[in-house]
Amino acid sequence: MSETKTNPYDAVAYPGHAFSQTHPGHLATIAHFHGMQAAPTATMRVLELGCGSGGNLIPMALQSPGAAFVGIDLSASAIARAKADAEELGLRNIDFRHLDIMEAGAALGSFDYILVHGVYSWVPPFVRERILALFGELLRPQGIAYVSYNALPGCRLRDLARDVMLYETRDIEEPLERVRVARAAIKRFAEATDPDSFYGAALRERLQQIAEIPDNVLYHDDLNPGARAFALHEVLDAAAPQGLQFLAEASFPNNFGGARGPAQQLLNAIPIDEPLRQEQSLDLLIGRSFRQTLLCRSDVALHRGFSRFALAPYHLAANVREADEKDERPGVGGFLFGDDVRLAVDLDTAKAALRALGQAWPGSLSHSELVATALRAARDSLGPDTEREIARLNEALTAIYRAGLLEIQLEPHRLTTTVSERPVASLLARRQAQSGNEVTDLRHRAVALDGVVVRKFISLLDGTRTAPMLLAAMNDFLAEAHASGRAVAGLPQRATAEEVETHLRDVARLGLLAG
Repeated sequence: MSETKTNPYDAVAYPGHAFSQTHPGHLATIAHFHGMQAAPTATMRVLELGCGSGGNLIPMALQSPGAAFVGIDLSASAIARAKADAEELGLRNIDFRHLDIMEAGAALGSFDYILVHGVYSWVPPFVRERILALFGELLRPQGIAYVSYNALPGCRLRDLARDVMLYETRDIEEPLERVRVARAAIKRFAEATDPDSFYGAALRERLQQIAEIPDNVLYHDDLNPGARAFALHEVLDAAAPQGLQFLAEASFPNNFGGARGPAQQLLNAIPIDEPLRQEQSLDLLIGRSFRQTLLCRSDVALHRGFSRFALAPYHLAANVREADEKDERPGVGGFLFGDDVRLAVDLDTAKAALRALGQAWPGSLSHSELVATALRAARDSLGPDTEREIARLNEALTAIYRAGLLEIQLEPHRLTTTVSERPVASLLARRQAQSGNEVTDLRHRAVALDGVVVRKFISLLDGTRTAPMLLAAMNDFLAEAHASGRAVAGLPQRATAEEVETHLRDVARLGLLAG
């Protein structure tokens, strides 16, 4: 992390975008579950170490104008871009600094949230030590630190391919040539192995994965000779001397995802007051290869398990819809979460709640609003004991949450799913759509846009245009593109009013409309 030679992140830019799992609103919710009182997003102070070009911090700063953000990075070019983007967006609550992590200290101030994503596994040991030391020095009493890293034992399989690529590129320094030779080498070696052997199968599977990785990501993530993976206990042992303890994973509560049958039984046998043993055992059972660990101060008393859990303080959200195929069992409804998880539900209030959440997605409903909606919708089948019905609904929703299918947030996402007369997409999404296919939604996720027409449409949603005006503007754009000879293949000649309405619904479902 010194500047004695060209910084590799200046030589080859690393893609920067929003990571939903790092958002302080998400971290605060996990902390609240465990009995902490994390800072609200409206007034928080956030530090990101290794912030790159600001793709993760800038969306946060736009949504929380009363909060303060600091991002540091050793790449001068990345910081220059971050500063330029923040200036263009009119941000005054964010400070990007070209600064070595080794030189960071108390002058930065104290913070409610410190984020370190995609750094820990790729820096020398002394920098890793400094990262943890900064957590200890700069975290406020109820502060939360997020650190991601390649994890063991899963990464041992990934390293089989890295060994091949690193050996074959050992004398090559030019980045693009290094990537080219690495890709050719892993293909040559993988295809020459015995496909029926464990090693050959592992190498061939990794070859398929590498084919999907962009060159700049492969260069930094896999061709860095100093990169290494860690077991959770190694990270926690290193954090303990800094007065830090394990809070949870950013994927909480679905910590046991991937563990089935005997594996689930093994994990259930471990007491809830031994979270490290639970988590480390899970990694050994499922071969986890990446972790996103949350730390807090060791003097914070944490509540483990669900014995004190209640949904009442939270806003709930779920990407769910009723399944097209009806369940043949009487009174049972099928629901599809995301694209592939099917759940059978027989409780009428739970079915009504899931329908309401599906209609609200990507927005959320407060617990009280959801309960009231479900009771009204299922009133004809309810018994006389309303409190009992609410308890049964809460039990069902908690089970769905524990399965990782239901989201909870202390604070609702600042978006709307209602298309107004003059709809407004977020300022950041409008700007990003002008220059690329990826935008950041208002749930702090990176969203890929499908083509130039959608990109242009989003850029027009500045609150000044009605649907007929949007139609006219789109047709002006299409006519100009065709007249200039710059039309891409498949670009339509004209847009229709029906297409504008469809685009507006799609933009709302993507979480891009500002409330």
